[in-house]
Amino acid sequence: MPSWNLENAEEIRKANPYTFYRPSEAIIDKLKVGDIVKLIFNFKSDDPELPTGERMWVIIESINKGGTYKGKLDNDPYHIKDLKSGDEIEFNRDHIIQYDTLEDLDIHDDNEGKLDQYFMKCYVSNHIMKDGYKVGRLYKEEPENESETGWTFMSDHETQEYVDDYQNLQYISIGKVLNLDNSFIHLLDEPVGSEFARDEITGAYYSIN
Repeated sequence: MPSWNLENAEEIRKANPYTFYRPSEAIIDKLKVGDIVKLIFNFKSDDPELPTGERMWVIIESINKGGTYKGKLDNDPYHIKDLKSGDEIEFNRDHIIQYDTLEDLDIHDDNEGKLDQYFMKCYVSNHIMKDGYKVGRLYKEEPENESETGWTFMSDHETQEYVDDYQNLQYISIGKVLNLDNSFIHLLDEPVGSEFARDEITGAYYSIN
């Protein structure tokens, strides 16, 4: 048995739709023999300092009607010992996370670039990121730089003591918050100074300023 397995990239995308890019289905349909695709090779390790997977390129050598592929590994792994460049890899379209082709596919990738806006930073309570609370209050301040949204997200159940401990707040991409709760996405273009709270009965947000 090999020490590795391929990650289902489509399942990752579904679980993280605002932070994980993979090519659109239309792009994958256009790939052909000779094109190169990137896959995630998972492996187990007892060393907590090591990653759990390696992202590596595979050259497509055949495409079967059932949507499966055969290819040749195009680089040597750093950590996986029973794989080497040139080994045959069998995979399917759900494993593909990236592509490279010498020819113009003459089709727009609907997924390309649409996540860029969700890489911008925000502040968020650990109530939301760690404890399972929904976003109960959100407010927008003037961003300090172009990488910030200005938004802060709270559960609205934090005490002052909780908020005063900086370790209870995270400074992360807004996409990571949206992966957990996207009920407020329609409010993101509201101007600086906006503040909203969530009605715990209906789930709708209302302005509080």
